[in-house]
Order: sequence, then C-alpha cells, then structure tokens
Amino acid sequence: MLLRLVALLAMVATSSCSRASDESEAKQWSKPPPPKDDVAIPTTLAIDVTVDGAAKGAVTAATLATKQPDFVDTDRKAWLISTIIPEATAGTVVEAIGPTGVAVKFARPTADGLEPVLFLTRRAEVIVSAIDPKDPFPRYHGQGGRLHRAGDQLPRVAPVSRLVITQGSR
Repeated sequence: MLLRLVALLAMVATSSCSRASDESEAKQWSKPPPPKDDVAIPTTLAIDVTVDGAAKGAVTAATLATKQPDFVDTDRKAWLISTIIPEATAGTVVEAIGPTGVAVKFARPTADGLEPVLFLTRRAEVIVSAIDPKDPFPRYHGQGGRLHRAGDQLPRVAPVSRLVITQGSR
C-alpha cells in the first residue's frame, strides 16, 4: 500500500513540473543589436511622391544612393526632403503618409525653423520627421535627470509609403 502511494505521488510530481525545454521555448529574446558598420538602404524602399496633385515617381534606394545625406552620424543618416524632392521649396507643406493611412504634415520650414527629413536608422528603418538643422541629432540619454527628461517630442511617420508636397496656401 505504501509503495503504491509513493508511486502515485511520484507520478503526480513529475507530471506537474514543467520541463526545461518548455521554459526555453517560452523565453523571448530581444532583437539583436544593429550592425556597427554602414547600414545599407533597404532595396525594397519605394515611397510614392505627389507634387501639387501630380505623381512624380517614387523615392527608392537608387534615388537615395545618388544623393549625399545632409546629416550623418554613427547611428543614422538624414536627407532633407528638399534634397530628395527639389519641388519641396520653402513655403510648401510636406505630408508623410504611412501604409496604414496615418499622416503628419510638416510646413517647410516650420515656425520653429525645423525641416522635414527622411531618416535611415541603424536598424534600416526609414522615417520621416522634422529636425533642427543646427542640432540634427540631439542627445536625449542622460539629459534632464531620472524620469524628468522630455525625450524626442517631434512627430514622425514610420514606415513611410507616400509623400505629398503642396504649396503652403492650400
């Protein structure tokens, strides 16, 4: 009788314990760190461009490869929208639209002197945002004390599927 009870307890104990292989399958690993060397422009990049209602082709990897970035640091590159699309002159409005329809409009330049740019990050993400040309890549980490730093408060669109350039009076 005692032997049966011990055998029953052993079966219950082994069936309720999780296996090490179950635990390792449930673990989620973080993304690998981005590469340290120069990040290639995604070959699948295709951002449709419309200027005053007329289609003007697309911004592609080949387009960006022919343009020198306006701002570069070790983590990212940024092209002014006016460098990529010459029609985006002062006084125009740049609207960046994502594939889900989320859009942000940037006056060029903004009242604060910010300029819309196309970013390429170390993770090969393409983002449209506004930057201050005097300080294109401001530091955020370690600034402002514990939990009191504002961080980057500027709107951005990522990924970007379309750019619409219109005259500011519209």
